[in-house]
Amino acid sequence: MELYEVRLDSKQYALLKSMLVEDRKGDLIRKIPISGTDLFCDMIHEIYSPVIDGWSTLEIVLKESADALDLLRFMTKQIVPEDEDYFVRQIGEKWANIRLEKECAFRIYKVKEEEIK
Repeated sequence: MELYEVRLDSKQYALLKSMLVEDRKGDLIRKIPISGTDLFCDMIHEIYSPVIDGWSTLEIVLKESADALDLLRFMTKQIVPEDEDYFVRQIGEKWANIRLEKECAFRIYKVKEEEIK
């Protein structure tokens, strides 16, 4: 299993934290590696959930979720550098069946913005 260490600025970190289920929020805070499948399932489900709940359309959700989609693409680039839309294309499909080609985990750090550049 590959372990990826990702540095996020405070805005990205807060957004990711809001997208994760409770157990993984705790792992994120404690800097415990999070399974790639679990991480991306949570992110995709969070982006797609208004459609599942029936109060929006996929087109509206994708338009209004620009920051979340940018974060999803940024995280995707870590494991699929040649196709940052790999997971974006899976939005709208049954989220529990996310396709991830390799086993991986992410350890995520919150850093100051100037440390990222």
